[in-house]
Amino acid sequence: MNPARMELRHLRYFLAVAEEMNFGRAAERLGIAQPGLSQQVKALEEIIGTALLDRTRRSVRLTLAGELLARDARDILARSEAALLSASKAGRGEVGRLAIGYVASAAYTGLLTSILGSFRHTCPEVDLAITEMPMQQQLEAIAADRLDICFIRPPVSLPMGITSFAVLQEPVALALPASHPMAQRDVVPLDTLSAETFITPHHAPNVSFHHHTIIACRAAGFSPRLGPQGRDFMTIASMAAVGLGVALVPQSVACIQLPGVAYRPLAGTGITAELAIAHRRNEVLAAARRFIRHARGFRLR
Repeated sequence: MNPARMELRHLRYFLAVAEEMNFGRAAERLGIAQPGLSQQVKALEEIIGTALLDRTRRSVRLTLAGELLARDARDILARSEAALLSASKAGRGEVGRLAIGYVASAAYTGLLTSILGSFRHTCPEVDLAITEMPMQQQLEAIAADRLDICFIRPPVSLPMGITSFAVLQEPVALALPASHPMAQRDVVPLDTLSAETFITPHHAPNVSFHHHTIIACRAAGFSPRLGPQGRDFMTIASMAAVGLGVALVPQSVACIQLPGVAYRPLAGTGITAELAIAHRRNEVLAAARRFIRHARGFRLR
């Protein structure tokens, strides 16, 4: 016997004959000529070194060797097809694991759950490990290959090899104490707040809402007096509620209904808050590439 000469097609042809018990029907099922099928089965018998079919009767019957091979052939072919399917799914990014980080405010927009939920529906065999963490920690983690995808709030300096694209632009709003006189206004002009203390996130001046606060106030004709900083917008809203200052926040943060805080639109700032997805520029993980393509379908909706 020389197993190296045997191919899966030999097993497939032989199994068709074993199941049909007729060369003509088996050939028709396989879409090949009957003489060719007979030759392939004969070649398999020569490879194995024993008869698989009893051809001495009018009807085709399996020998004991043929019965044993037919049983094993079904399993071999099923496993080979499963292996090919798994490899194909992996190549299309339909299986695997993705580590995804997000800033807390991404959840307030509804877009995070929309993207993740629809991707989960499309690729249910991709395991999603989702973790809320500060933006800078996300970027450090993706640079160290501990994360594959990051939901962030630009502007921010990205590590080498990391790029990003926007998935949402939303208006910037004002969070202020509910007792503040401006909380009674439908729309608040930013230049009326020049004497206020502004609460910002724990970021450098050129990053995210620290940057937005400085730029918006300067455009309104004053430099903001910067006060306490908060880890996230929940903390910032709480600080505003207790009277520590006012804050510029994404409009979606208004879903945080805390006692003592009010949210109001700003008049004419023209500044929008961006939610973006950061990923490796030359991504090799098929599941991550699949997620990136999927997320781009939600871009700027």
